Amino acid sequence: MSAKLINRESIPALLKEMTTEEKAVLVTGRSSFTTQALEKYGIPSCRVLDGGTGVNLFQYYGDVIQRASWEEDETMRESLGGVANSVMIMKLLEKEEKGAVLDEREKTVRHIIDEKMKEIIPSGQLPGCFPPGILLGATWDPETVYLCGNAVAKEMDAYQVDMVLGSPNVNIHRDPLNGRIFEGYSEDPCLTAKLAPNFVRGIQDEGLTANVKHFAANNQETHRQNINELIPVRALYEIYFPGFKACVQDANVKSLMDAYNKINGKACAMNSWLLTDVLRDEWGYEGLVISDWGAVYEQAEGIAAGNDLDMPGPRSTQPILEAVESGRLQVEALDRAVTKILEMLLDMPVMKGRRNTCINREYSRRAAYQGAAEGCVLLKNNGLLPLADSVNISFIGERSERFLESGGGSAMVYTDQSTGMAAVTRERIGDSHVVIGRIASESDVVVITVSAWGQEGNDRPQMDIEPEDKELLLETLAKARGLRKKVVVVLNISGPVDMTEYIDDADAVLCVFLPGQEGGNVASQILFGDINPSGKLPLTFPRHYRDCPTFGNFPGCAAEVCYGEGILVGYRYYEKKKVKPLFPFGFGLSYSTFSISDLKLTSDRMDMDRDEELQAFVRVKNISRIDGKEVVQLYIRDPKSILLKPEKELKNFKKVFLKAGEETEIRFTITRHDLESYDPRLQQWVAEAGKYQVLVGNSSDNIVERQEFLAVGVTAYNYNETTMLATLYEDGRAREILENALKKYDMEGELADCLYYFPHREIGKVLDMLCGNADGIQEEELKSWKNGVMEQLHELDLSVLG
Repeated sequence: MSAKLINRESIPALLKEMTTEEKAVLVTGRSSFTTQALEKYGIPSCRVLDGGTGVNLFQYYGDVIQRASWEEDETMRESLGGVANSVMIMKLLEKEEKGAVLDEREKTVRHIIDEKMKEIIPSGQLPGCFPPGILLGATWDPETVYLCGNAVAKEMDAYQVDMVLGSPNVNIHRDPLNGRIFEGYSEDPCLTAKLAPNFVRGIQDEGLTANVKHFAANNQETHRQNINELIPVRALYEIYFPGFKACVQDANVKSLMDAYNKINGKACAMNSWLLTDVLRDEWGYEGLVISDWGAVYEQAEGIAAGNDLDMPGPRSTQPILEAVESGRLQVEALDRAVTKILEMLLDMPVMKGRRNTCINREYSRRAAYQGAAEGCVLLKNNGLLPLADSVNISFIGERSERFLESGGGSAMVYTDQSTGMAAVTRERIGDSHVVIGRIASESDVVVITVSAWGQEGNDRPQMDIEPEDKELLLETLAKARGLRKKVVVVLNISGPVDMTEYIDDADAVLCVFLPGQEGGNVASQILFGDINPSGKLPLTFPRHYRDCPTFGNFPGCAAEVCYGEGILVGYRYYEKKKVKPLFPFGFGLSYSTFSISDLKLTSDRMDMDRDEELQAFVRVKNISRIDGKEVVQLYIRDPKSILLKPEKELKNFKKVFLKAGEETEIRFTITRHDLESYDPRLQQWVAEAGKYQVLVGNSSDNIVERQEFLAVGVTAYNYNETTMLATLYEDGRAREILENALKKYDMEGELADCLYYFPHREIGKVLDMLCGNADGIQEEELKSWKNGVMEQLHELDLSVLG
């Protein structure tokens, strides 16, 4: 009798009984979005699907067609492959939406879809569309992120999906032209790391498997399958890894997707340093590693490096079998991959059972609404907003009637749950007060919506709104000025845009990004004050693209790109270079006014050797007559450091609701971890001793409170044999120790020469050289002398240097 997959304890017996061929089949996908089943072992097939914004029906329907074609005609695989047919499905649905007649092939496809989907979701409900990462990042609210993740999971469960791909996407906003920038949360690793794990929890609390992607540094679409990214190791650890690490260690994410790109010459899916040394050994990750679709360029090498599941299928397993037979791939590595797949299946609804058989519309609507309400960012308001219900409005631009709700590619969602800003407004104030498509003479306010599309597969051609929207906007602004009309510009955008041509002519600017199904409802309510905007930018909006830290280093050339900005991504760069952006990181207006004051620390000293923590207390008050929310942001500055550091770095934040006149106190905890930077030479995180500043405000360039403390303790930077001679001579205490010690053997002159010609030589090598030149002195005596000098230097307290 065959062994059966029952629990984790049953896995070793399965591994003994399964053939190499069966194992090779299991680690390779079955179809575009399903895994292989081995029924004799009780191993089911699971369904994986994008994405973080909701059920991707283009992928789903394509996969249904692909698998249905195999049942009927094997020759149809090539013509009806799942991923390839996502585009075909898009065209079919677009024709249906416009009422166009389908051709015979399309009718056949639609019939197959309808029959198969009746089995999957008998209610026939179409999925909802939820805000993408960039809007969730703009919420600065972990609870909202959790709610959206949980709502996505409920709908995925109803559609019999087991793993939600890209839940979340935590790739950093390196460059505003990245076609998928809207999927990621922020340019800042702290904001990403504090928000994204909540999406994981929202998914996994519903019994599904979350999937964080794309590991790592998947920051562009141009040449995404062969681009070689030259990234400093320090930038990887400080900027591009923290979001992934937080999902692994803080949320116990059960699956992780590797990326197409190469990092420093090695493709991510075949990168053992990335997938084994860092992910599993350093971070303790115990979940499954799944490839991006087609990212395993060499199957055996991928398994050996730590990639467990190769997607999509079908794909020949012959290269795996040949590698095992030749010894290039160890059976133990193949068994590890199989084990991870079996462990994953045991935790999935396909084996544990489903909680949702239909979509809870109200729950989904509430989650999508809260995501948009908390994330839309008011960028400008000269007092025009909020509007009174008696106002007459002209809506301009097709997106005023229906926003771009999601971006293109994996994050694209087809839904019938959309809301339109103009329609919602008409319902509110009446048809007679709303005109669409022209500026009416009786209108008091003109609301024009412009867009900037973003999609998987292509980077944006420029940091601007769509050309036709730009023309319409400038024309509308000119007409409105001539007619003395007030103008609200609504930005329905996937990423930052250059607004310098029109920002001064707009009375108000509201950025809704890609807001999901409730965007129209939320935007209208913001215009009229039912919602007090509280979103804050999760990335900097530069004045011009030429101001960006990546200008000239994106998207690279000859399939190679240099991350020359290193750790100076986003506001870190703008502040270091003193480049004034149009809107800074963390910025967002409210209809309320807040004061932030009275920052206090529980101590002005942190003993790092004792792992001491400091508490920072700050008061925030709503000094207006309108209830509202403020995001209090805490940054740390190291004014004098050995490693290059930004002017400041976000370390914590808190979003608070305050009624008119209400005041509260917020507490933040500051730990040694908040002071650490990654030293690539030492290959470790180091918190330098010395003075630090705690900065608090409501955006990166509006710091209103500051305090200082001294961090003391022994660190890797205490003087040692690798310390440069010039560094020691900058410290009068160290200089005195050296000069006194050298007098014993009359070595002052030789040291002076070394200081003049080789100031950056390590002190250990300097002392070895001096000892080697000393005549008539026993080796043991010189060794003892050197050790004594180094002990004195090491014991110096570097915190006094600031």
